[in-house]
Amino acid sequence: MLTNRIINPKMIIQFAWRLQAVCFVVSGLVFIAHDFLHIKSIAIPFLPVATIGTAVAFYVGFKNNSAYDRLWEARRIWGSITNASRMWGAMVTDVVASRADSPEDATAVKRELIYRHIAWLNMLRLQLRRNPVFHESWYVTSPKLKVVKDIFGDEKFEDKTEETMNKFLSAEEKNNVAQKPNIASAIMKRQNEELIRLKNKGWLDDFEHSDMSKLVLEFYNQQGASERIKSFPFPRQYASFSTVFVFIFITLLPFSLIGELSKLNASINWMVIPFTMLIAWVFAVMEQIGDASENPFDNGVNDIPMTAICRNIEIELREMLGEKELPPRIEPVQGILM
Repeated sequence: MLTNRIINPKMIIQFAWRLQAVCFVVSGLVFIAHDFLHIKSIAIPFLPVATIGTAVAFYVGFKNNSAYDRLWEARRIWGSITNASRMWGAMVTDVVASRADSPEDATAVKRELIYRHIAWLNMLRLQLRRNPVFHESWYVTSPKLKVVKDIFGDEKFEDKTEETMNKFLSAEEKNNVAQKPNIASAIMKRQNEELIRLKNKGWLDDFEHSDMSKLVLEFYNQQGASERIKSFPFPRQYASFSTVFVFIFITLLPFSLIGELSKLNASINWMVIPFTMLIAWVFAVMEQIGDASENPFDNGVNDIPMTAICRNIEIELREMLGEKELPPRIEPVQGILM
């Protein structure tokens, strides 16, 4: 997630320099052909191109709205996870301990339930970021992913999974869930089994067990909602044709501008170059905004900051346990919060 009020110009250049170079060359060739080689027939009417530009603007706007809806839905999901996690921590620390056999047993069970939940949070985060939505080389090396990789490095799923489970799960539980295809779901299943065990021991009454089971169900629902966004990328029929239409418009633009500038004053025909570069940049930025937002769990610059959210929840839950040695909050690096 970008945190600076103004985007770093270096990042803007990184996203736009290739297009600007192409537009400079193409519009320069159009200017040379029209003014120096006197090939006047390359000028095309401006009205059809302007009509295409209007249609493209509406189409790209629709795509961007849809992409933002996906991004905002993902943020709401993790907002719901945050709220439910606080409720989970409050119920674990206040309800579970009230009927424990001893203070030591209560402390151990509370720690187990809280730490298992933190493990679930981080495993869900790692699973959502495990692979990019598309595996083509042009996508994996695209600026929106490359910027993050250059700053934060390549997060290895296996290494982070091992680190997370070693930190928050017992050795026995780690061995039980490590080979599951969906480790986060396996951890939450263990959480539900523990609630049943506590109910059978008399540490939870029927109402308390029901309330905590509803929270487990809520975590399952939010995990499923996150996985739905991850596994169903933005429909390509919208995204691909948006790119094609923008490309067509940008390609035709200098051929239509040169004729209009000639009608005003032949001495300003050279302005076809900066005008083409500027207009093309505006349309390309509109297109790239949607591209960078359509997959919010993709290790991109506009990703939901799940690492920071997980750390914030971890700090709050461990504070509820009375722990004093807490990890620091995740801070943005070069204006990007992950």
